[in-house]
Amino acid sequence: MKIQLLDPLVAQRIAAGEVIERPASVIRELLDNALDAGAKTIVASVTDGGLEEIKLIDDGEGIEPEDLPLLCESHATSKVRELDDLYHIKSMGFRGEALYSIAAVSKITIASSFQGQDPYQITVDNGRKEAVLPGGPRIGTMVTVQGLFKELPARRQFLKRPSTEATMARSVLLEKALAYPERAFRFISDQTVRVDLVPTTRKQRVLDVLSLNQNIIPSEMLELYDTAGRFDLYAVCSSPALSRSDRSHIKIYVNNRPIDEYSLVQAVTYGYGELLAGGSFPYCYLFINVDPTLVDFNIHPTKREVKLRNKAEIHHQVVSMIAGQIKRSIPRLVKQEMESEDAPLLAPLYESRPAAHQSHHAGERPGRYEATSQKAPLDSEWFQKAKELLEGNRMQASRSTETDDVWAQQEDEQEFVYLGQAFNLFLVAQKQDDLFLVDQHAAHERLIFDEVRQKKHVQQLMIPLSFEVERDVDAYLLESQDVYLNLGIKLERTDDLLWQITSLPALYRNIESHVISFIQKTTGDAQEVEKGLYAVVACHAAIKAGDSVDRMMAVSLLTKVFALDEPTCPHGRTFVVRLGKNELMKAVQRT
Repeated sequence: MKIQLLDPLVAQRIAAGEVIERPASVIRELLDNALDAGAKTIVASVTDGGLEEIKLIDDGEGIEPEDLPLLCESHATSKVRELDDLYHIKSMGFRGEALYSIAAVSKITIASSFQGQDPYQITVDNGRKEAVLPGGPRIGTMVTVQGLFKELPARRQFLKRPSTEATMARSVLLEKALAYPERAFRFISDQTVRVDLVPTTRKQRVLDVLSLNQNIIPSEMLELYDTAGRFDLYAVCSSPALSRSDRSHIKIYVNNRPIDEYSLVQAVTYGYGELLAGGSFPYCYLFINVDPTLVDFNIHPTKREVKLRNKAEIHHQVVSMIAGQIKRSIPRLVKQEMESEDAPLLAPLYESRPAAHQSHHAGERPGRYEATSQKAPLDSEWFQKAKELLEGNRMQASRSTETDDVWAQQEDEQEFVYLGQAFNLFLVAQKQDDLFLVDQHAAHERLIFDEVRQKKHVQQLMIPLSFEVERDVDAYLLESQDVYLNLGIKLERTDDLLWQITSLPALYRNIESHVISFIQKTTGDAQEVEKGLYAVVACHAAIKAGDSVDRMMAVSLLTKVFALDEPTCPHGRTFVVRLGKNELMKAVQRT
């Protein structure tokens, strides 16, 4: 058989198969266009699962009449002018293939009013373009797609039943809605409203979407932030007390695009670590903002596959954020559980837990694909792990559940009485005739500083931690790698100005980004590096000013503080204030 050029219409339909697989693909592409047009309200509807009709209406800026004939041409776009633009993409769409592909396999009508001007519309029927005519909405754009794959029965037979296709289309809209909480979304299936989301906060949008199929208590979902690292991270995650039997609710977004990236899903699970039992997974909606030059979405037509230049660094920052902030949330979570389980007499003093958001449709049951949520009981492995973290925080943890009488015995043995916490800044203790106020952050910082100087248990990193340096630091590291190696940090140069950490002490887990920041700006001698690094590690790993400290943790910390020869932090500041009984008596004019 001789080689010959394909008929343009045949070639168009073949190419369309990469972009348009089913009604959900159409919804995805039309949503991207509406979002790029600045729409504040988007309504998507399907009839017969989208096989008969798909319609999307938005209130965006609209399309100029002279641009309508270009809409369904191949590689016609307003978002890219030259090749370099691909490396600075901020819009959702950029290929110029979406409408062209939809028009090749359906009858599509696009009606639009540009900035409130007279509306015009154009129809393209399976690749055959018609004239531009007056008519359409007075605001925004309306796209109607009819008879998808009607002229391609071989493609149509691979589609699922209408109810399944409608569910897939709905899922695509919800996925987009999670990334844009400030915009309103509505989904209609066979003239019935299935989703109606109003503008709200990011966390509330996650809760609203979850409530459609899940019975989630809002207080069990936590907000996590990390804007101090190289990448801006935000996540809405479940507490360790709430888990699933699958990873289906670990969702990753990069620059508001949902992506499939296993290493980042893995980073989320690593962040929870031993707080979740084997085979259990959290709910986590993770949003990552990166410089557009560091990510390439131009890999696959669906844009779900991406290339991230600093994947390993993002991985470690995600692990660090989740591990650190989830653990810091445990005191509040444990307190809530203790109050609800062990103190029924106090219950009337507090508001009851708010009911989870109900589905928009009474009696609607979760789909079969939904894994059941699991609530950890008070005596579960998770709460035992939580108590260890609370009590130890890098010190020796104790599993004992002592009574107040036992605490009193311990305090007598330690020759001090713990009185409580002041302003969430100071631990207050009485020792004989003296009152002590201990700066909780500085004290914990000193204890960690002493610990990291003594312990150098080094761990090999599963994924090396990559970073860039300036020219002077690059030259310094080439000559002084042994300085860091002696501190348990193994560095390797991978390219000009590019380095990676392949191993580091176990105590540095969760603060890797701060270690990198230190390396990137330090060129001192061995002694300066050692002292500076230990101070950085201690500072960022310690309890913070404003943190609530439970009794067991406070007593453990004070016991170690009173054993110090000199109560100063790594920066040289004294962190203990001592007030004698006589001083206090004089202050209130008592003798």
